[in-house]
Amino acid sequence: MVNKFIKIILTFSVFIASISLFYKFIVEPFRKENKLNRCLERAEELHTKRWNSSCKTLGHKEGCGLDKDTATVHLRVYEKEKEDCYKKYK
Repeated sequence: MVNKFIKIILTFSVFIASISLFYKFIVEPFRKENKLNRCLERAEELHTKRWNSSCKTLGHKEGCGLDKDTATVHLRVYEKEKEDCYKKYK
């Protein structure tokens, strides 16, 4: 009777450990990667909106070529936002 109880406890313990390892090494990295991708997509969306807003302010069409200084500012902000995503989700 005691032997059977010990086997059940050991089996249950192995089962719980397996679930924990599966979550830690499979589920958690997958969730982080999805969050990272969403963050990067959002950074790109915001960059495009800001860029197009600058174009509109200057009386140009979306996706216009901005002057070097304005483009540099936009690109620095975009790179900083991407960097923040990597820091947060990697």
